[in-house]
Amino acid sequence: MPDDALWIEDGYTRSHRLEAVPGLHPAVEVSFRPAVERERKRYDAALATRDAEKVEAFEADLIARHVLAINGAPPSAWKDKLHRLHPTVRATVLNLVLSYTPARWAEAEGNSGGVAG
Repeated sequence: MPDDALWIEDGYTRSHRLEAVPGLHPAVEVSFRPAVERERKRYDAALATRDAEKVEAFEADLIARHVLAINGAPPSAWKDKLHRLHPTVRATVLNLVLSYTPARWAEAEGNSGGVAG
């Protein structure tokens, strides 16, 4: 399937490398399945509750369901630690999964989750 697929079919995956930010986090390689619009609406609903615990739980669930690997490690190796994932990395991964900022645009703009890449 091409890298710029119009339809998000079951099994479609993308990979993205977040460059290291000295003093914040190391480089991170993420393999993920982009979410469809329904997930965006569910995320908006979670945000609308203004309940930090509900939002954090939704984000962790979304990442666990859509991210196939972080630095080559499968979800079983890190899903119980998502609450401790660096906030900048977490925000970037969420943006990638939800397609809020395409990976290549994130690099150019330098504003996805507050960090380039």
